[in-house]
Amino acid sequence: MFDRSAFVDMFCGGCSVISNVPVTYRRIANDKNKYLISMWKSLTDGRHRMPPMRLERDFYADVRDSYNKSDDRYSDAMKGWVGFMGSYNGRFFDGGYSGHDVVGKNGKSRDYIGENIRNTLSQIQSLKDVEFVCGDYSCLDLPTKSLIYCDIPYKGTKQYSTSANFDYERFYDWCVDMVQTGHKVFISEYNMPEDKFECVWQKQITNAMHQTNTKKPTERLFIPMVSMAK
Repeated sequence: MFDRSAFVDMFCGGCSVISNVPVTYRRIANDKNKYLISMWKSLTDGRHRMPPMRLERDFYADVRDSYNKSDDRYSDAMKGWVGFMGSYNGRFFDGGYSGHDVVGKNGKSRDYIGENIRNTLSQIQSLKDVEFVCGDYSCLDLPTKSLIYCDIPYKGTKQYSTSANFDYERFYDWCVDMVQTGHKVFISEYNMPEDKFECVWQKQITNAMHQTNTKKPTERLFIPMVSMAK
């Protein structure tokens, strides 16, 4: 694919991308949310017990209260598990309780939490050797000539509380700096400045953030234009 030894998923989130990267790469998954990274570490290191498979509303509310108060009643990993598995659209505690056995307008029941848990656990085996780290993207110590994938907070969409003030101009400049340092950078977004980035792939999709839209958004993959000279 590329003459690179390390793949860095800079905003790893649900790890759906890095879980499909060949193990021939050194794989590094980073995210700014410490609860998410603690959750992934606890799921993949083999030393922790399996977290609860059912997250009832009262338990969800108690863990959310612990998170809001920053107390130690629950570990960071448990806060991450409950927040991401039990909230609507994986929006952490911002999303509110999604529920088990929820009856929709069509009268059919759906287990949102169970589906989320099963999807997450299905990835664990493929993430066993991933190095999970937590921090701001600009502060990560990268291996030489890494392949960097950035699934950034999409501009103009509803953001998580941890990414509400994402500085896009700072990120654009960082991408150029990374390429000039010798890395390869790919960014997933809907749109990016045409004078700085080139779209190398695109596809119309339906995702959890746009399920009710009549017009499907177009997912695109961009590279910094400076990379064309490398």
